[in-house]
Amino acid sequence: MHKGAIVFLVTVLCGVRLATAQTTPSVQLTLDTSEAEQALQILDKEAAHQAVNPEDWQRLFATTPYQWLKDREAAMGREFTDETFKHFLLQPETLSKRAEWHDTLTNLEKANMAALGANVLTWLPPGATIHARVFPEIKPVHNSFVWAKQGESPAIFLYLEKQSQDKFENTVAHECHHIGLASLEKQQDAIQAGLPLNVKKAMEWIGGFGEGEAMLAAAGSADRHPHWEDDGVARARWDADMMHFNVDLQSIQQLLMDILDGKLTPDTEIRKRAAPFWGEIQGGWYTVGYEMAFLVEK
Repeated sequence: MHKGAIVFLVTVLCGVRLATAQTTPSVQLTLDTSEAEQALQILDKEAAHQAVNPEDWQRLFATTPYQWLKDREAAMGREFTDETFKHFLLQPETLSKRAEWHDTLTNLEKANMAALGANVLTWLPPGATIHARVFPEIKPVHNSFVWAKQGESPAIFLYLEKQSQDKFENTVAHECHHIGLASLEKQQDAIQAGLPLNVKKAMEWIGGFGEGEAMLAAAGSADRHPHWEDDGVARARWDADMMHFNVDLQSIQQLLMDILDGKLTPDTEIRKRAAPFWGEIQGGWYTVGYEMAFLVEK
């Protein structure tokens, strides 16, 4: 198949900034800090050697972020109980982070979520929506992820680690771009209707470039370093990874060509070939996707 097919597929599937923003942006992005606030109230009592009563725990367990976290862990087949969470929260190591968490939460609450979502929307195709809640959480596992209950808008779960307001907003913006693209699933399915299976698979994997597009959207400008809000180490790592652009581009293009030409069909083999492009932190899907979106924007 001619390499021009790759360009066509990228043009169809990848969402880059539009010359004209949508007339009526559809953004519903809210910040819910209730779980972290209730957890900190309990930690404050502990630090002041005051009794923590059952009502304190019930207020924590009744928060939406806590309930969603509990449901998500159950959906993943992981044990998560109120008692195990109590045990975690009352550990000396947890208590030692109390001041840091207070400061971080204060910074995060300054974020203008509506403006953040509206800015990301300008980098998405027409018809995209961003409906999500952001849950900064104090929790045992130090990970962040996006998850949704069936039939509901997704939530962005963020472990409450020490970070600046800029870093927080960049992370949320990146995830919002993914959520916005996902809102166009029906339109994408319509575009792909009737296409051969190999073309559909190639289009599915071209979606990996969305990581790079999200990097640009989160930065908010092609004139700003994609890790502008990060430390020097992260910026240097990104710059070094960008030096592999030509090699990564050729490797990803070969992957897509092999899928299109029917040389690579089993999903397990495709995932194996595509895995290195995620990278340990940010691989070719990020760097090549970013550069492609950057060139279009410029």
